[in-house]
Amino acid sequence: MYSLKHGNGFAFHASLLFFCAIFVICCSDDGNKATDHRQQPDPTLADTTACPLVKVNAERLPELNIPRAGHNMFYAGDELTVVGGHTIGFKPTATAEYYKDGQWHQLPTEYPHDNGLAVPLTAGKVLLAGGHSEPIGIGQSYLVESYDPASHTCTGFSSLYTKRTLAQGIELDSGRVVIVGNHFHHDAIELFDGKKTFSLVKEVAVERMCPYIFRTSDGDVIILGAHDTRYQPVGSSTVDRMKGTPFSVPLLDEWQPMPFERSFSSDVSFIGDEQEGDYSYLLPVVNSDRQLAISLVRDTVFTLLPTDCVIPMAPFGDSILYDSPAIADRQVQRAYVVGRDIRDRYYFLSIDYAQMPADNAITGSQEKAWHAKLKLFYTDPMPDMGCTIPVLTPDGNLLITGGVNQSHDNFAPLSTVWLMHVNSEAPVLAESCSYAWLWVIVAVALLSALAYIIINRKRHKPIAESLPDSQAPATPSDEELMQRICQFLEQDQHYLQSRLRLTDVATSLNISVSTVTNVLAQQRGTTFAQLVGEYRVRHAQQLLREQPDMKIVIVSSQAGFTSETTFFRTFKAVTGLSPREWLAQYNEQN
Repeated sequence: MYSLKHGNGFAFHASLLFFCAIFVICCSDDGNKATDHRQQPDPTLADTTACPLVKVNAERLPELNIPRAGHNMFYAGDELTVVGGHTIGFKPTATAEYYKDGQWHQLPTEYPHDNGLAVPLTAGKVLLAGGHSEPIGIGQSYLVESYDPASHTCTGFSSLYTKRTLAQGIELDSGRVVIVGNHFHHDAIELFDGKKTFSLVKEVAVERMCPYIFRTSDGDVIILGAHDTRYQPVGSSTVDRMKGTPFSVPLLDEWQPMPFERSFSSDVSFIGDEQEGDYSYLLPVVNSDRQLAISLVRDTVFTLLPTDCVIPMAPFGDSILYDSPAIADRQVQRAYVVGRDIRDRYYFLSIDYAQMPADNAITGSQEKAWHAKLKLFYTDPMPDMGCTIPVLTPDGNLLITGGVNQSHDNFAPLSTVWLMHVNSEAPVLAESCSYAWLWVIVAVALLSALAYIIINRKRHKPIAESLPDSQAPATPSDEELMQRICQFLEQDQHYLQSRLRLTDVATSLNISVSTVTNVLAQQRGTTFAQLVGEYRVRHAQQLLREQPDMKIVIVSSQAGFTSETTFFRTFKAVTGLSPREWLAQYNEQN
C-alpha cells in the first residue's frame, strides 16, 4: 500500500474523501432537493428520491406439461390452475393443468380457449369462455364451459351472446358476470345470469380490446382501456358504464390506461372493502413520454396516486416496458406492476398503499401528505421466463407460467414456471440516492483512479510484478475456462440432469454466472442452454444408434429433456432434422 506522503497519493485520497462527502450529502434528506425533470411526471406525484432497488429471488418450479401462451392462470380453491392458450405451432390447446403435490396434472377441456376469458366464481366453479376460433390467433368463438375444481372436470353448457376473444369478465353477485371487450370484431356489453343465459346489455360508446372493468358502489361497472378492437389507441377519455351513460375523465386525456394484449380479471387490482362500500382500484397509466404512474380509481373518481419516489423507467440503462395490471395483495396492502427490458431482466414495481387515507386528502399538495411507498424488485436476465400476467400466491409471492419469450414468438411458447419471492426481500441495492448524482460520482472516482495509476506507474513497481513468477497469481484464459466448463458438463454426464442450471456450473467452477455466459459467447458463440442442448442431442443420437427401436419419449427422458416438445425443438435446431428423420438418414449412410 502506498503512503499518503506521496503528493499524488494524497490528492487521490483527498478526491475520494471529497466525493464520498458529496455522496453522503446526496443520500441524506437535505440532499434530495434537486429535481430530475426528465423522470418526474408531476410535482404532486413524488419527490426526487430515487426508488429503492431490490434483487428478487427467482425459484424455478416443475414445468408445465404443455408449453403454452394466451392461457389463463388462477387459483381454483387452493390449486393453481392454467387453462387453454396455444402451444407449439401457434395451435390452440383444449387442455388445462393444475398444480398439486409438486407436479402438474393435465386434464381435457371441452373447447380450446386461446386468449379466452376465465372468471373464478364465488360459488367455486370457473367460467371459461371465448377465444380464437382458429390457429395462429385468428377469429373469435362463442364457446362456453364451466370448470369444477372439485372433480377436475369441464362441462360445456351455453354460448356467448357475441363471439369474442381478448375479452374480460368480472363477477357482480349471485354468479352474474359482466363481459365486454373483443378483438377484430364488434364489441358490446353482455351479462351472464349465473345459470345458463348470456344476453346483450347495451352497446358501448368505445369498442375496446382487453378493457379494464371496475365495479362501483351502486352495483354498476365502469369500462375503460387503451386500445380499440384493432389494437389501435382509443384516443378518448370516455369511460363506459353498464347502467349509466358514458362520461369523460380529464385525467385520461394526459394519462392513458396501460395497454396489454392478455385477458385477466380486473378484480386482481381491487384494493377496497366491499363490506364498507369502498370500491377502489389501482390502475397503471402512462403519458406520451411512456412514463408510468398509478391512478387510484374510486367509483367514478380518478386521481394520481402520490408516491414517495419517481417510478423508475430505466434503472440499468435499458428502458422498462411495464405491461401488466396492478396485482394487489390486500392482506399486506401492497400491489405489483410487472415489466421487463430488452435484456430480459424482469421488474416488479411494489406499491405499498398501507394506511392510505379513506378520502380525497391524498390529492393534497401539502409537503407532509401521505405517499405510497415504492420499491423496484428486479432479476438477472431471464430469457426462459415468459411474458404473461403473474398470479398472486396465498403467501404473497408471484407466479409466472408459460408465455412467450422476448421475441414474442407465438409459435414456440414456453413451459417454464417461476416463483418470484417478492414477499421475502434481499438487500437493497440503492436507496434514497439520485441516479444522476450516483453516476457522476462513480465516473469521477473512476477517472481519478485511472489518472492516479497512470501517474504512479513509472514511480512504483506493481506488487504483482515484484513477485517471483512461481508466486504470481494466474488468471485462466477464456479458452481454459471453456475447457473447464465442458469438463464439468462431461464429468459424470452432468448435462443429463434435467434441472441443471447455469448457476450450478458457475458455483462448481467458483466463477460468476456472467463469466460463464461471456466465455460461452466469445468461445463458442452460444448460450448455456444451447450448449447443454447440444450435449443432450448427441447423447440422444447415441441412444438412437444403439437402440433404434427405443420409444422417443424414453430417448427424450434419458437424454435429460423435461418434455418431448423441448426434445423435438432442440434436436431439430441442432441437426436440422427430426429424430426419426435423422435416424433414417443415419441408417442410409451406414
